[in-house]
Amino acid sequence: MKIVLLVPDGVAVRNYIYSDFVEELIKSGFEVVLYHQIPDAAITEIKKIKGSLLLDIVKISEFKEHFLGRILKESIVYARLLQNKKKLKNDTILQFWNRNQKGFKRLTLLRISEFFGYFLSKSYSMILKFETFYDQNVLRNSITTSIQKDLQKIQPDYILNLHQRALISAPVMNVAKQLSIPTGTVIFSWDNIPKARLVSKYDHYFVWSDLMKNELHLLYPEISLNQVFVTGTPQFEFYFKAHFLKSKADFFKKFGLDLNKKTICFSANDTSSPYEQHYFEDLCEALMKIEADERPQILFRKCPVDTTHRFDVVLERYKELVVSIAPDWRMPDDDNSFVYIYPSYDDYELLANTVLHSDVVINLGSTMAHDFAVFNKPCLYLNYDPVSNSIFKVKEVYQFQHFRSMNDLEAVGWINSKSDFIPKIEAALSNPESIGKDRQQWMQRIVNYPLQENSTHLAQAIKRCTSV
Repeated sequence: MKIVLLVPDGVAVRNYIYSDFVEELIKSGFEVVLYHQIPDAAITEIKKIKGSLLLDIVKISEFKEHFLGRILKESIVYARLLQNKKKLKNDTILQFWNRNQKGFKRLTLLRISEFFGYFLSKSYSMILKFETFYDQNVLRNSITTSIQKDLQKIQPDYILNLHQRALISAPVMNVAKQLSIPTGTVIFSWDNIPKARLVSKYDHYFVWSDLMKNELHLLYPEISLNQVFVTGTPQFEFYFKAHFLKSKADFFKKFGLDLNKKTICFSANDTSSPYEQHYFEDLCEALMKIEADERPQILFRKCPVDTTHRFDVVLERYKELVVSIAPDWRMPDDDNSFVYIYPSYDDYELLANTVLHSDVVINLGSTMAHDFAVFNKPCLYLNYDPVSNSIFKVKEVYQFQHFRSMNDLEAVGWINSKSDFIPKIEAALSNPESIGKDRQQWMQRIVNYPLQENSTHLAQAIKRCTSV
């Protein structure tokens, strides 16, 4: 049998293509074709790692969405967000509606979508009808002709989307339906379902956990529980690969870290979190109050898709305290859009050893809490507003729906003010179990265990779906 993997961006490469997932598909009897929208340089990297395993690699034509299509799509998103807010009894759901648009055309699109979306939200059946209208609009786009030719040439038995929010999903999946090709999608991340960005509907859905399965069915009642399979995600399995894990001595020597010091990893978020540089500076200021002989060092890891220079001043000011290890993600020279950023395979090694050899991680609500939980290491979540009159309220962040999964657990430690840095860090370093003692229990709610078997679980679930 032949399976097409729809690869719309670099994150799909990192989480699925670089994992053991392709190998497990082949073991399950599939021939694997990549159907992609990623840069040529990323394809070159993939070929070095997985090229001999792939039957073919096909590039998708550029998709330019019609203005009417965008209005339909965004109206549906706004309507679903209003519905999700009500169903989940969580006002922060509307934080996922981006009102910070610039330019007349974008603002016009926003206002029109809010107008129609408000009325759509009053009737779930109308939301479903508008989704049908959106699919029909997509099928009128000229790109569907080239996609149809591609799929008729490839002749796949199944198409799996590796990022359910990707815009290109809509034309590919709608053409697949016309050609009676079964389809499935993974859910990209643990916080995605309430965001109402499930662009298309599929025959099958592969999710991280029972928690996610139930949430998907609640917010999309037209999706039967029989269509949803709990498989976990392969994105943590590289932590269990011995060839990625280096000795602490070798890793520290390579990057100039002090082997005799405790190490704090500060993992930054993308620019949707606008005050990361202020948190980073607060941390550095606090650590400088500790005697030099006892002072921990900071290993700084920037968010891979943050292309700004907002940390540079702090990094220069505290260069005796901080070692910055940049993620090995790359961008084509002719395009500065984060959509086209892709990871090198070597970034697996950088991240794995960053987590393995750091003693604690500090961040604002990041998934890195789970990465550190793999090695049973504590996380400290930042929980204060670092600037006066902040337009970005931290108290709202931890009310997001995905954080309700830890409501009865001590999963992380909390830095509630600048004065908390030193005592919380000292506790985490001297007695790690005193901070977030339930961290692994929380992770087991979030993602299927054993983590190192999730590529196998996903491939086997797809095999079962195609054998029916």
